[in-house]
Amino acid sequence: MMNLGCGLFGLASELENNFENTLKELAGNGFTAVEPLYAFRNDPALAPDSPLPSFLRAILWDEQKVDTCLPILKAMGLAISSMHVGLASGIKLEDALSELISFSDKTGIRYYMTSLEFDTLEKCNAAADLLNRANQILNPHGISLGYHNHYMEFKKITIEGKQCTLMDHFLSRTSHNVKLQLDTGWQMYGGDDVIAFMQTYQNRIFSVHLKDFAVGYEHMAQNDSFAAIGYGALPTREILAMVPRLPLFEHGLMIDQDHAETGHSLMEDLKTGAAFLKQLTY
Repeated sequence: MMNLGCGLFGLASELENNFENTLKELAGNGFTAVEPLYAFRNDPALAPDSPLPSFLRAILWDEQKVDTCLPILKAMGLAISSMHVGLASGIKLEDALSELISFSDKTGIRYYMTSLEFDTLEKCNAAADLLNRANQILNPHGISLGYHNHYMEFKKITIEGKQCTLMDHFLSRTSHNVKLQLDTGWQMYGGDDVIAFMQTYQNRIFSVHLKDFAVGYEHMAQNDSFAAIGYGALPTREILAMVPRLPLFEHGLMIDQDHAETGHSLMEDLKTGAAFLKQLTY
């Protein structure tokens, strides 16, 4: 089976309650890497009086946490594929990037993702400029900062009489060094054609997140509409067929499921999704 990572966002509660056993289950279910969130030094989210729910701290890893986790993960056959970085919290960009460079030198982690959830042209332009600037600074150090989409970035707009999506405009405004972590589930949720997009922008996609929604999700509450990979509306087989054409980094294919299907546990769904992908890749 190909390398398969797992986004940790949906597993925050499980990790808080039983950290090592949750990771062990992921490895036993066929995952080869995890993708946590990066915590900057002195991140107020980690302070004792932080309003951040305690379970979310389980996926927010600072340098000390990574140092502790790396040998545990290695013993289980897991790697840290990449990390999400919050750049919308007021931290000065140059300071944030300097810290990431130092962190990468110490850990060997080279791939970071950020989400800015732009839903207007003005926000889209600002996001594009930030990603351009960040990669100009990071790339000479062998580090990449990719963009992870949600659904709002696929809102349709009209520019100079031509219709496109905000994501189309973002990609036209950014350097080819700015890569995407394409969350295919959110893209589908936003009404965009996943396969057509992947064919058009295949050279810009270095990571793929698989997230599935039940057939009829358009008429369901969002948190109640998730499904195990391969058992919803996502064109998973067609996406897998595209993967060999993409310049994915190691462990760049990931399942990133936020909530369990109704009546299931998330770990059950992750096991089911990994098994579905395994049978497609043999």
